[in-house]
Amino acid sequence: MLSELQGIEDRPGLMGALMRFGYGSPLYRYTLIGRSPDRLLGTPPEIFPGSAAGGQAILAGHLSFAGERREVSDMGAAPANAGEAWLCHLNGFAWLGDLRAVGTDQARACARRLVESWIRSHGHWSALPWRPDVTAQRLINWLTHFGFFAAEAEEEFRLTLYTELARQGRHLARNIAKAPSSSKRITSLKGLIYCGVSLPGCDKYLNQGLRQMNIELRRQIFPDGGHISRNPSVQLQLLSDLIAVTETLAAAHLEQPVWLKDAVRLMAPMLRSMRLGDGGLALFNGGAMEDADIIDQILSKSNMRVRTISSAPHSGFQRLSAGRSTVIMDAGNMPGRDANRWGHAGALSFEMSAGKERLIVNCGGGGLGGEWRQALRSTAAHSTVVIGDLNSAPVNPAGGSARSARQVTSSRRELDGNTIIEAVSEGYEQALGLTHRRLLMLEPDGTELQGEDQIYGKPGIAFDARFHLHPNIQATVIQDGHGVLIKPHRGKGWKFTAGAFSLTLEDSVYFDAPQRRRRCQQIVLSGLTEASGTTVKWRLARL
Repeated sequence: MLSELQGIEDRPGLMGALMRFGYGSPLYRYTLIGRSPDRLLGTPPEIFPGSAAGGQAILAGHLSFAGERREVSDMGAAPANAGEAWLCHLNGFAWLGDLRAVGTDQARACARRLVESWIRSHGHWSALPWRPDVTAQRLINWLTHFGFFAAEAEEEFRLTLYTELARQGRHLARNIAKAPSSSKRITSLKGLIYCGVSLPGCDKYLNQGLRQMNIELRRQIFPDGGHISRNPSVQLQLLSDLIAVTETLAAAHLEQPVWLKDAVRLMAPMLRSMRLGDGGLALFNGGAMEDADIIDQILSKSNMRVRTISSAPHSGFQRLSAGRSTVIMDAGNMPGRDANRWGHAGALSFEMSAGKERLIVNCGGGGLGGEWRQALRSTAAHSTVVIGDLNSAPVNPAGGSARSARQVTSSRRELDGNTIIEAVSEGYEQALGLTHRRLLMLEPDGTELQGEDQIYGKPGIAFDARFHLHPNIQATVIQDGHGVLIKPHRGKGWKFTAGAFSLTLEDSVYFDAPQRRRRCQQIVLSGLTEASGTTVKWRLARL
């Protein structure tokens, strides 16, 4: 439903205007008035410490997030041209942890000043700062870091903060369903649970939050532990949220529901399975590489021995690992709009690492907007086959797919001690009458990846098999255009060949983090489909 897909600030037409008018009216502000606490029952534990370097930057008047560095001295006026991710981070107050890491009286005073400035400037509803997930993040961080910035503050400041916590808790409880995506509803429920744990007389928030979170997890988590967004970064964030809720309940001496522990046990192996050799995440469906140390911390806090999943058919991923090589393949459908508004048309694409070096990659795209976001969602931005210069699933500029994603299926089998992944995409069936089938096989010692792309259906259609190379790779065409020498920064070189097909090197681009664009290259082999079917065999072998 549209009401669940967009933030209030995005909604078009009369309904959106009426909702904005209603939330901004004095009447709605009046409905948020109620009893305010004069104390907290306790404060949630800080799960992941902040960065002292980030805190020092804030003291100097700058806040960095999602590739943007902006001035921040007054919460009343947003910097010009600031991106949505940066604004959400600013209004969500996660950076209070950075000031806490500094730990000085100056840092405490700065935190109080900015919190007070926010209350003064945004005490009345406005679209983005009061969006459910942003409100939840703010409540989470105000409560978590209360002891740092507010415990020894003047009574007037504390009473104002208590009142604001109560008002925003009421707003959040009413508007959980209006979070702009499935994953953000879970973040919003985390905020409601924190209010229920910390604010006197708010047991109803705790009960509501836990009840609805159980429902959302059953709806959003596949049986193999993957999230319906099919975005590894979202998998990381949600597992972090669930661990934080678990530890917060434990700190408050409250029972931890079995379903919550089960969700952590289910999601942790899937997160580990999305890591390449450098410890970062593979880039699928808008995700970023993320910080390997943070991933380690989250997996450690799952309090279990985390295994690696090779086959995740519900989530749509397949993994091969041998020797020092790892291959992760997208063998699933493009996620639905409510699951991931900015999902990618990357069917049958894969990423590969050797040791800690990434070799074959997708172009990434986490956190970007506008033309770049649309370009990076395209099939051509992935290491897969592009047919007829079309996307395997039409990507709508407003989010989602222009039509229902076609079926992608996958299977695994053993052959002479080797594991073969086979995946089939019908993404081109409707537009071109073509089916793409890809097979991948990694040698048991990890020194050679063999691939086969088969295209069946209408003849005479141009196709390009694209293999994007990590920016750290030096590539050289050899053998009169029938091979490419691949040399990573560290470790041995590799050679890519594709039989009789001629290979070319073309420019490409790589975003492993928001706003961080890096130049790279891609191997491209091209041809026309044949009536009897087209088969392209290729191999990547270590020298």
